[in-house]
Amino acid sequence: MSVCFAALMCHAPIVVPEVGRQQGNLCAATTRSMREVAQRCVDAAPDRLVVISPHTPRAEESCACWGGEIRGSLAAFGAPEVRFALPVDEAALRALELAGELRGELDHGAGVPLAFLTRAGWSGPTLVLGLPAGRFPADRMGRRLARLEGRTAIIASGDLSHRLRPGAPAGYHPRAVEFDRAFVNGLREGQWRTALAATARAVAAEDVVASCALAMAAVTTETGDGARRPLADEVLSYQAPWGVGYAIAILHDPDPPLYAVARQAVNSTIGGLRRPLLTTPGPPSQGLFVTLHAAEEEATPSPPENNPENPAAGTGRLVLRGCCGRIAPCRDDLYTEVAELALSAAREDPRFPPVRQAELSALHYTVSLLEPPEAISSPAELNPAIHGVVVEARGRRGVLLPAIPGIETAAAAIDVARRKAGIGANERYRLRRFTVQKVAQPR
Repeated sequence: MSVCFAALMCHAPIVVPEVGRQQGNLCAATTRSMREVAQRCVDAAPDRLVVISPHTPRAEESCACWGGEIRGSLAAFGAPEVRFALPVDEAALRALELAGELRGELDHGAGVPLAFLTRAGWSGPTLVLGLPAGRFPADRMGRRLARLEGRTAIIASGDLSHRLRPGAPAGYHPRAVEFDRAFVNGLREGQWRTALAATARAVAAEDVVASCALAMAAVTTETGDGARRPLADEVLSYQAPWGVGYAIAILHDPDPPLYAVARQAVNSTIGGLRRPLLTTPGPPSQGLFVTLHAAEEEATPSPPENNPENPAAGTGRLVLRGCCGRIAPCRDDLYTEVAELALSAAREDPRFPPVRQAELSALHYTVSLLEPPEAISSPAELNPAIHGVVVEARGRRGVLLPAIPGIETAAAAIDVARRKAGIGANERYRLRRFTVQKVAQPR
């Protein structure tokens, strides 16, 4: 399959910081999720980007498409500095048998996602597709997108109900919330048919179903709807601060970042989702640690003197919420190892109570991949900014990761790891050091 990434992004201009300004605090989770989707899309290294916009002018029986240079800005929303210009993928236009008849300034349905994508580094060949005004051949066009030569990333642009409260853009309807609930729950459960057939669609004034149907058709063509892949889909956030629902979701990511594997494991288990976590193995495993942080007011850490990995209290920074790891793998594949250790960090770190469902949206995940530890004979060989340390004595072992805030000397790092293992200050112990590669969720 040529589709290497697919996601749902909203198109509310206010989620762009230059537009939202102070009001943007009300949709901060949406903005963070848009940034994550954009970065993951660019990191997937696609040969082309396809954006499906419900606000692009529509043809009667086919997908209208922008030709020439794809250019736009958010000047109409008070942010003329947010602008972009991208080349059209002419070869893909011909393969899809589309005319590229549209010209001029791009609509905000495509412009808002592209504002995030270009800021994340996208500058390559791009298609912006509109949706047919008549009967929508999602399966047929999805198959064509899936057969494009090279790697294709697809962004479905859409907002959920526009009628969630009095004063909403399309007025208020008391059943509109039913649509958002059913659509988002369908995505969270991996039940795409259920999401697309969400109840109360007729009264919701939504513009998300058709664009998602096309993106979903492109990533399920060869294996059938509902096919499971490693972290194929994940809802990153849902907000509705002004009576319009904004859902941000990954629809397809066959090579997910490890922090997302950790997050999906915790969200699925503690959040009570009825779905498998992973159904195909990941890369070969290795030693690793999974670390959970939370905003200080959300965390319930041990007192600082008993929890030296925790940054100083009273700063408003992220603070440690759990950590668990292995210096050598116990599983064959990396995804399973990460998922297991993420759940252990969330539920079994003795320094903290188990993570509650209400905390899930505030958690921040980091996966630290360990190089094999090497023996050292002296603390002088240990730089705590670069090296983690293993302290061992008579079957007891303490481990401390590198670059822990407040740990500035080798002696301090060794002392923390020693006390973790219950090794006395006067006992003889052995030292090993290691380096890590961190895969951290964007802040």
